[in-house]
Amino acid sequence: MKPIRAAFTGLLVLVPALMLVLPGSANAAISSSGSGSFTTTGEVINISQVGGNTIVTATEVQTLTGALSGTRTATGIEIFHPDGTFTAHDTGTFTGTIGGRTGSITISGASTGVGNTGDGQIVGDRGAGGLAGLHLQGTFQPVITSANTADGTYSIQFHFET
Repeated sequence: MKPIRAAFTGLLVLVPALMLVLPGSANAAISSSGSGSFTTTGEVINISQVGGNTIVTATEVQTLTGALSGTRTATGIEIFHPDGTFTAHDTGTFTGTIGGRTGSITISGASTGVGNTGDGQIVGDRGAGGLAGLHLQGTFQPVITSANTADGTYSIQFHFET
């Protein structure tokens, strides 16, 4: 009986000690952050007027530098309201490099603003290639520079599922 009790007592000491030494869960994701800038060129697909609002549907190509390094092609809608405000949303595919990995990922954005400046949120998922398992979210600040161009900055937080 004493050998069994000694072995059991030894396990009670050994298990907590092993928990301190063994690495954490293999599924733990390490979060990273970064920022950068973008330039956008758009091509208008359609313009319509509804209740004093101007609704523009367009395709756009963005060149991103910084934490996101590559190109994003998207389709979206921007609504210009009579009071000078706007709302916009788009979804597109980013192809490039994030966190040292290369591939593609779907990034969707939504913004609001007044005049030619705004603030928005972005979310990215459904990655492929080296960006499989990537999740990102962040903010961006677009500045409309002409009828079919915009520039801006962004800040993101991201992690890869492991």
